Amino acid sequence: MAHDYRELTTRLAEFAQHADVSGEWPGESIDLLGEFGCWRWMIPAEYDGDGCRPSELVAGYEALSRGCMSTALIFTQHDAAVDLIVTGSNDGLKRRLCPALAAGEQLLTVGLSQLTTSHQGGDPVMRATWDGRVARFNGLMPWVTSATEADAVVTGGVLPDGQQIAVYVPTDAAGLRVDPAMELAALQATMTAAVHCEDVSVAASDVIRGPVPRVLAIRGTVRPMVVSATGLGLAGAMVSSIEETAPRRSPELRPFAEALVDQYKAVHRDLHGAADLLGDPASGGSTAEIRAAVNDLVMRLAIGLMTFAKGSGYLKSHPAQRMAREALFFLVWSAPDAVQVRTLQKIFAARGGQV
Repeated sequence: MAHDYRELTTRLAEFAQHADVSGEWPGESIDLLGEFGCWRWMIPAEYDGDGCRPSELVAGYEALSRGCMSTALIFTQHDAAVDLIVTGSNDGLKRRLCPALAAGEQLLTVGLSQLTTSHQGGDPVMRATWDGRVARFNGLMPWVTSATEADAVVTGGVLPDGQQIAVYVPTDAAGLRVDPAMELAALQATMTAAVHCEDVSVAASDVIRGPVPRVLAIRGTVRPMVVSATGLGLAGAMVSSIEETAPRRSPELRPFAEALVDQYKAVHRDLHGAADLLGDPASGGSTAEIRAAVNDLVMRLAIGLMTFAKGSGYLKSHPAQRMAREALFFLVWSAPDAVQVRTLQKIFAARGGQV
């Protein structure tokens, strides 16, 4: 794993503003992932990877997002796909894919929101059938980062009996159709789009797991902390900008900058402390509570950053407005009800309000 996170962050930051303003795929940033060995992070050593510990992965994701949120989102979705393959039950698929993934020869993504936070209730939006040899998929993946650029997507569907199956599907598979990239408030460069399956056929050799009641029940230890780690990286970038700007503002404003920095340090300490305990059943930590704390932090920092940047921060060319828009993404990114409720409780409590 790359150890010089400052260099990785600094070099990614050179491209972050252009990616946001242009909405273009951040190819130069993606190239840096290979230069710093990022593709190997999630891959076990037996398949030519680094097999990084959860705490190392948390630090890596934080470094990426502190430099460029678009690149961080693209990479975390790639790693989510890799994680499902690595923790899946298809050893042949691991042997076939993992060495190439460690070498950065494929960019993966996930189309799983239909099983987690999107389009819940009613009939399944991604239906599947399975005869023991071939799985067939029909339906929708509502939210797929890198959809127009990825080589393959890991997705899941619901069988007629309610069980689920997860598979690896090349994006050029017959019947798989990618919509044009969505118009997003931020992170447009991630080329996020809906993906449709019309009788997409997947051989048993590409089935990752299933049929089982819940295909996402077994995942890597780090997964519950990925979004929080990424949010903390963005928070770090906002804190740096505030610290740079605050000395030029009136003395009455500076205590607010100090308070924001103190909150960032506290959340940083708590998150990394929890990351060190990932996988320890006796730790008793709540990843939902940490996620809500990160959400609260990035919202406060977005307000503080825009305030300290003054009018120039509202210009599209200024990083402040980009980071403020990126902060809003954490209110909707993989945010189940428990996280949303706790986030809003923190916001109301901060204002002395009652719900």
